[in-house]
Amino acid sequence: MATHPHIPFILESATTNDIDEIVSLENRVYQFPWTRNVLLSEINGKSFSHVYVARLHTDNGTAGPLIGYNFFWLAADEIHILNIAVDPDYQGKGIGTSLMQFAVQLGLKRGAAKAFLEVRASNIPALRLYTKLGFTQIGLRKHYYSDNKEDAYVMQKLLTNIDLPDI
Repeated sequence: MATHPHIPFILESATTNDIDEIVSLENRVYQFPWTRNVLLSEINGKSFSHVYVARLHTDNGTAGPLIGYNFFWLAADEIHILNIAVDPDYQGKGIGTSLMQFAVQLGLKRGAAKAFLEVRASNIPALRLYTKLGFTQIGLRKHYYSDNKEDAYVMQKLLTNIDLPDI
């Protein structure tokens, strides 16, 4: 169980039973959300596709509401972060950091040497998080997003065994 001093939560593999909560969060967090079918295709995806959710951990020890998720691929020696979100009521409390660190740790255990992601140039909170986690900008994708108005920064993190605490 990952924890925050005041917000205990668990990270677990997503299932199709989580899709309604994932879609709801996706629509609350993103101006241009992924569709239900795209999200579901990743949950039911190939062996390289991974989806993990963060759920509140209730006082009675059961999993509570979904408060975040991370969609990522592990392919060859790379991790590709596809889509990560944290409920706005829980942002800034370490959940996004835990979701990212989990993906990196799982990738390292499976032989990944690098992690990549794209992020909207205007998404300052995400840029701060990724920079804090050791990602650096290595490129720019002009007009990358579906609105064709905003660029994406391509970011990379070279992975080392330092990134491999127990998960």
